[in-house]
Amino acid sequence: MKKRMGVVLAALLAITSVAAGCSSSTTAPQGQQSQGQTTAPKAEGEKPAVEQKIVYALSKEPEEMDPTLNVYARSSIVLQNLFRGLYKIDESGKKPVPSLAESYELDSTGTKYTFKINKNAKWSDGKPVTAQDFEYSWKRVLNPEVASGASFYLYYLKNGKAYNEKKASADDVGVKAVDDHTLQVTLENPTPYFLELLCVTAYYPVRKDVAEKEGWTKSPETYLTTGPFMLTELRPKEKYVLKKNPNYLEADKVKLETLEIVFIESSEAELAAYTNNEIQVSDNMTPEGMKQFASTPEFFSIPRIGMQYFDFNTSQKPFDDAKVRKAFSMAINREQIIKGIIQSVEKPAFGMVPYGIPDGVQKDKDYRAVAGDLFTENVDEAKKLLAEAGYPDGKGIPPITMIVMASQTDKDIAQALQSMWKQNLGVDVNIETFESKVYWDEIENGNFNIASDGWTGDYPDPMTNLDIFESVNTADDMRWSSKEYDSLLEENRKISDQAKRMENFVKAEKILVEEMPLMPLRFYEDQFLAKPNVKGVLKNYIGHTIFEYAHVE
Repeated sequence: MKKRMGVVLAALLAITSVAAGCSSSTTAPQGQQSQGQTTAPKAEGEKPAVEQKIVYALSKEPEEMDPTLNVYARSSIVLQNLFRGLYKIDESGKKPVPSLAESYELDSTGTKYTFKINKNAKWSDGKPVTAQDFEYSWKRVLNPEVASGASFYLYYLKNGKAYNEKKASADDVGVKAVDDHTLQVTLENPTPYFLELLCVTAYYPVRKDVAEKEGWTKSPETYLTTGPFMLTELRPKEKYVLKKNPNYLEADKVKLETLEIVFIESSEAELAAYTNNEIQVSDNMTPEGMKQFASTPEFFSIPRIGMQYFDFNTSQKPFDDAKVRKAFSMAINREQIIKGIIQSVEKPAFGMVPYGIPDGVQKDKDYRAVAGDLFTENVDEAKKLLAEAGYPDGKGIPPITMIVMASQTDKDIAQALQSMWKQNLGVDVNIETFESKVYWDEIENGNFNIASDGWTGDYPDPMTNLDIFESVNTADDMRWSSKEYDSLLEENRKISDQAKRMENFVKAEKILVEEMPLMPLRFYEDQFLAKPNVKGVLKNYIGHTIFEYAHVE
């Protein structure tokens, strides 16, 4: 199951409204341009005597408040502020560090971890966090009866996938509580990014006595957490109120007392709320907001390991022909869309792995920089390919429908693409818009020729942006598969030779470029606004907005 673009990104950026390599996280002093920073600057000196409260906006309520079921980025933003697992992403936004675990040992095979749970780790009600909590939670994610969409995250565990597919029992899964404070984890294969995986919400614990009560996520009274904040007020469609969790393992470092998350669907309304000081942090940016704040110290921009792309329905003409798919992908101007329509600082995508993920061999460089662009825009070549497919100058091509969600930015991007394809290929494309839930139903039912989509990875390895195009994940959108592609990624799960892994990833990307079941458009950047007196707001490489380190000056 994929963290769909519409539900993943709407809360993060209106300009992307359409689940650790990272930029530098050096701190910009006040008065200095803050583009490229991961956090709002920190103040020096003692904590000021002001109300430690921040109001932050999301476009809609979280889709899922149970971390063991979550596959949505909007939900992850909230969950990442409420829960912690064995590891968390550090204050730089770049690397995993111990959280509820105090240490681990890894055996010589690289597959068996022994974690020691911090004896001071507690739930928000004061009861201790135990190794049994993790064993229960991880097996719950994989339990086929629970049917969690997040189960694939735990396929790295020994027999994790087999249990989820009813080919093994829960006892066969590679996670076991040896005692209250010792968790033994066995993986299928050595996984160099496993500590990063532990920062994903699917690996967070829930407590059995609570999680098995129906509706436990709907009330602050039953909603127990392990992170810097706890849920104290829940007003559907209006706001969630989070308070500092006094039982959090690092509560003494958390300065913020209240985080109020309000729901503002319109990006224009959110900009007005920010301008009127009704909210202090905003990451639902509009082109107007970019114009107003981009040159001020309130504006921050960092790469996120994600990409917007468009699915081609390869089961229907004319996109059952790779030449047509390549023609459509080569006949557009990505830079024009990014700068003219979206008005952002993002990079055009000429591959499928975004910037911000380190190369496995040249670790001081991004994988994308090493692999380079894998295709180019070329209108003449696009026309030639379309003619070879039997549609010279677009003549005789079947009717084409492109579907997008109903936001203004989505529609603007779609209209720009429509115009480019008409001008460059002579092809008419009809545009249909849908609200979020209906939109994904239309894709799953195959009621489209071209559809807007996107993905944000979860860990700093090219696998996180390539495994979503394996056959098991493309059945409900592109209707495309490649045994060679699948085998390259499967081999990379089993080997630790980074040179060979990077070679295989490039080969896999080249298959996608040659077959073009999707049209890459742009690699994401996260832009957000923070008031000058708000310090320490973190955007990590996954795109989550974290308030553990924030405070008000």
